[in-house]
Amino acid sequence: MNTTLPDEILVLQEISSAVVRERNVRVLLGNIIDILHRRMGMLRGTFALLDGDELRIEASARALNAEERALGRYHIGEGITGRVAQSGQAEIVPDVRKDRRFLNKTGARTGKEPLAFVCVPLVHLGQVIGTLSVDRVNESGVVTPGLRKDVALLEIIANITADAAAVCREEHKEREALVEENRKLRDMLKGRQTGARCGRCTSKSAKWLRATPPSSSAGRAGRARNSSPAPYRGFPRERTGPL
Repeated sequence: MNTTLPDEILVLQEISSAVVRERNVRVLLGNIIDILHRRMGMLRGTFALLDGDELRIEASARALNAEERALGRYHIGEGITGRVAQSGQAEIVPDVRKDRRFLNKTGARTGKEPLAFVCVPLVHLGQVIGTLSVDRVNESGVVTPGLRKDVALLEIIANITADAAAVCREEHKEREALVEENRKLRDMLKGRQTGARCGRCTSKSAKWLRATPPSSSAGRAGRARNSSPAPYRGFPRERTGPL
C-alpha cells in the first residue's frame, strides 16, 4: 500500500509543526515561505502586514534592502496586494506581464518570465490584517486548476498563521510606540539641557557685570562728577585794614 502523503498534506504538517515550535514570529513567517518554496516550488513568497492604511512587507523569500522595503509598501486598494487587503478575497493574476494592476514595486521580477501571482488575505478575528502572496511559473498565461489549488492551500496556511501574524503586527506597533516615546524623552532632555546652559550663561553674565568696574558712558559721567571743581562762591571781599 502506498503510504506517501500528497505534497499539500506534507506542507500543512510541516507548517503546523513550525507554528507550535517557533516562538519568534518573524522567523516563523520566514520558515513558512521557505517550506512553500522547498515543498511546492512557489517563488517569492511574501507576508505583508497592515500598519494603519498601509501594507508593509514583514517577511519575504529573499532579503530586501532598506530601499526595497521602502518601495514595497501598498495602500489599501493599491495594486493586487492592496485590493486583496481591501476586499478580503483572494486574487489570481495568470500573467503578471499583461495585468496593469500588478505593480512589481520592489523590482524583483524581470518582466520576461511567464509568471502567475497568487495573493490571499490574512484574517484575524474577522478583520484582514495582511496578505500572503507567491509567484508561480505559468506558461499557459491563463488561470489553471493548479492555480486554484494553490489558492485553496494558501488560504488554509493563512488561517493557520493568522494568529502569529497578528502577534507580529502588535509587536511592530509596540516597537514603534517605544521608539516614539524615546524620541520625545530625548527631546525633553535636550530642552532641559539647553535651558540649564542658558541659565548658567545668564548667571555668569550677571556676576561679570557686578565685578567689572564702570567703563560705560554712565561710569565716565560718574567719575566726572566725582572729580569736578568746587562750586563758585564769588570774588573775595576787599580788605579794609592796613596792607
